[in-house]
Amino acid sequence: MKKITFIISTALLFLIFSSCTKELEEVEAPINTENPILNLDIPQDFSFETKKNVVVQFNDFKSTKAGVNKYSIYLYTDEVEYEEVTYEDEGGEMVTEMLAITDELNNVVTTVMSETGQFEIDITIPSYYEYLYIVKNDLGYYTSEIIPIVGNKAIYASSLMKSSNEDPVDIIYGVNAQGDLFTLNPVSGEFIVIDQLPSTANGSVTCALDPVSRVLYTIGRSSRNLYAYDIDNESWEVRGYTGLSGPRLEYRKEDGLLYFSTSNKVQTVDPSNGDVISTFVVNGLHNNGWGDVAFDAEGTLFMATYSGLYRCDPAGGNTYDAVRISAENLPFNPTSMTFDSNGELWIGSISNGKGRVVVMDQVTGGWEWRYQNLIVAINDLTFLPLDENEVEETDTDGDGIIDFYDEYPDDGDKAYNVYTPSIYGWGSWAFEDLWPYQGDYDFNDLIVNYRIINIANSDDEIVETELHLSIKNVGGSFHNGFGIEIDMEESLIDEFSGSLLTEAIISLNGKGLESGQEKPVIIPFDDAWDQVNSGEMVFTLTYVNAIDADQFGDFNPFIFINGERGREVHFADFPPTSLVNTDYFGTANDDSNPSTGRYYKNPNNLPWGIDIIHDFVYLQEKEAIINGYNKFADWAESGGVDFPDWYKNQDGYRNNQYLVY
Repeated sequence: MKKITFIISTALLFLIFSSCTKELEEVEAPINTENPILNLDIPQDFSFETKKNVVVQFNDFKSTKAGVNKYSIYLYTDEVEYEEVTYEDEGGEMVTEMLAITDELNNVVTTVMSETGQFEIDITIPSYYEYLYIVKNDLGYYTSEIIPIVGNKAIYASSLMKSSNEDPVDIIYGVNAQGDLFTLNPVSGEFIVIDQLPSTANGSVTCALDPVSRVLYTIGRSSRNLYAYDIDNESWEVRGYTGLSGPRLEYRKEDGLLYFSTSNKVQTVDPSNGDVISTFVVNGLHNNGWGDVAFDAEGTLFMATYSGLYRCDPAGGNTYDAVRISAENLPFNPTSMTFDSNGELWIGSISNGKGRVVVMDQVTGGWEWRYQNLIVAINDLTFLPLDENEVEETDTDGDGIIDFYDEYPDDGDKAYNVYTPSIYGWGSWAFEDLWPYQGDYDFNDLIVNYRIINIANSDDEIVETELHLSIKNVGGSFHNGFGIEIDMEESLIDEFSGSLLTEAIISLNGKGLESGQEKPVIIPFDDAWDQVNSGEMVFTLTYVNAIDADQFGDFNPFIFINGERGREVHFADFPPTSLVNTDYFGTANDDSNPSTGRYYKNPNNLPWGIDIIHDFVYLQEKEAIINGYNKFADWAESGGVDFPDWYKNQDGYRNNQYLVY
């Protein structure tokens, strides 16, 4: 009798699903019922969460200079993995060695200002992180702390401030092989060629700046002389012959010396006469070509080559050990690098004879383009700090945050950003789209990359939310839409703007939210195929009045399948919206039980969607996630305790033959 009942139920289900826009079997191959992922022993209450919320509590001193301190919060891990690499050294010999690789996540989470140093802020971070790295900036004077995350709380109590003796940043100077001396305003992007190098130099690919004497140094490409440019008097002089020729130069304020690098050698140069004083060897570079050297505010030497960004740690004697920060080779040839007084790393490059500038995270190697197609080539860059008193007096928008700190110096309603997952990083929402039928668990039917930016005012209230989305992959033929339910009061929301609706299946109210919903629901797009080539899409959520951080609700992302609005797929144990078709629950392979709060899991507790707080390298078609990610099964079966970083590019974590890079 039970078998007959099952057959009758299946027939009824077929009649129900036949009303869908397309039959499943028309676009999907039969599912492999022997898929090993179905044999995992997953705890019933496991939600497949890869992130956690952390409250950061600040107990600090007041600012001693500007009346307000700026704090930058970074994710921090002391994990170092080792990768075997083979490369050709400068003598033409092939060398194989183990290279240290640090975590690749782009990890600046937020910057926040405070007059008292006594406040709290909520952040959302990957669950495997156990530490935060906090940099305090008191008008260009820096101190940093590594603080543990205990439970879901981290407490920052600053030690006595250590001065870096470095003034705040004002302007970028640079040179090129064509003999141009130029400036770049890092805020406005204004690019000006201000002078020409002496004709005897035949251009230069190096420059460095002494911020105290306000002298820029450069080495002539042909003459190999050391030239000094007095910024205030706008005059050149020859300091001496160096005998050096190569791509890299830096000034170190701690010892007043120039540091010149070519290949894997770093040489110190006396700026008064051009004499080479000593030579250091950098071990462990993956490739020596292109690039530059720069010291950060803590005095740590960094080197960029086209194989990536390296931190150079003193290793005794005249040697440095290079620790590779970038996970892969850079997609451009870096010609220069320099740090500003906010700790951001600026890197220049050349494309078709034009200069380009990126900003890079010195801890992880994450980067983004800042300026492109500048009027001349860029071969080297350096920063000139500005006068401290000038900074203290400038608050253009009158919001109590000086322009030097203010991320929105011309907008009194905005002051700083809070990022999820980070300033340059992406998270990924990955879905299966056969629900309620069992999928193939490649989680590539629709992958939406996301970065959420909450824009706060000087009172730490959220005034606007930007949702940056990019469709990373559409793995099937279904025309799926994408929405997000927000757990907050609709009365707080003024408007959601930017929806890309092409299929006439979504009804919006006057606020741009979906009509007929108990909670606010935003629909960024209703057909992924129509937006698959749109690149980065930006949507904006504004509020009637600025809201407190605890009024900003959790996101509940979902897809709706193939034009059928009621056929929603959410993450494990996330409830549906008011418009879901409840007839699907408990049918086919779905084991949802709304009365107990169980949603979107099959009988083996597998989900139809995962939120990965990382840029997900997705699976090839029909390859289950456990084939490409070796630690996924351990993570799932342990209920998230083991290998919470299962998605990272660590040794032994991935089977690249099943992944799409």
